[in-house]
Amino acid sequence: MPFTAVPAYALSITELTDILGRCFQDYFVPFTLTPEHFAARFIAEGLSFADSCVWFADNEPVAIALITRRGNRARLAAFAIQPGWRGKGLTKPMLSVLFAGLTEVTSLSLEVIRENRPAIALYQSLGFCVARELCGYQGKLVEPRTELADDSLDGLLCAIYRGPAENTPWQLDPLCFPSLPCRVVKDGEHAWGVIATLTATPQLRYLFVDPAHRRQGLARQLLQKINAQYPGIGTPVAVPSAFSSLFEGAGFKEMVIAQYEMVRTP
Repeated sequence: MPFTAVPAYALSITELTDILGRCFQDYFVPFTLTPEHFAARFIAEGLSFADSCVWFADNEPVAIALITRRGNRARLAAFAIQPGWRGKGLTKPMLSVLFAGLTEVTSLSLEVIRENRPAIALYQSLGFCVARELCGYQGKLVEPRTELADDSLDGLLCAIYRGPAENTPWQLDPLCFPSLPCRVVKDGEHAWGVIATLTATPQLRYLFVDPAHRRQGLARQLLQKINAQYPGIGTPVAVPSAFSSLFEGAGFKEMVIAQYEMVRTP
């Protein structure tokens, strides 16, 4: 059956949210969003409505792909097929055409659940390689205490961009924060945290310590204070596993689910 590929800009946020939810039915990990959360999350991540696509058959959505972009870097932020169309060999040809249409892109990335072996093999066949493992962490339930001061987003961004560039996972990149509902907290003069308030449950999205003041325990101290103010706070499953000792040392536990970040250089 022939498919019609429709760019995301031809559909409303409400329609895109509905299609995404329908395509993620019975997925490896449950995935649901409201239109408000869809807009806030994916616009903060740099959603490209021109590059993102929905495939239709007889006016019914079959699959959806969301592409986010920052300059010459692009990312497959989401891809899913309706349950009745899975297992028919559609993913590879759909994504091959989609990726071929991305202009002026020098790096293309995505995240995939670590245990989803078929998906990993598929992306490898499309030229992607595993770059690193991404984990999520959950704090302890403790007696709440308020110890942290608020700071401006401008103050944090100035501190970040004074330092050297760092290879931050897409969802945790500071470029998200101007469009993402969040609170910036500061501990002393050299350590900051970002708490996302997009949902009813706050989420730790970022930690930053001035490069000149690292390896002094400031990040671990900040993590403990954040957990004291937001008992049991978690992170997205987007933290490089290289930081596991930091989180575990602050009393956080690694979540069961982990992801691989995969990258392709066209």
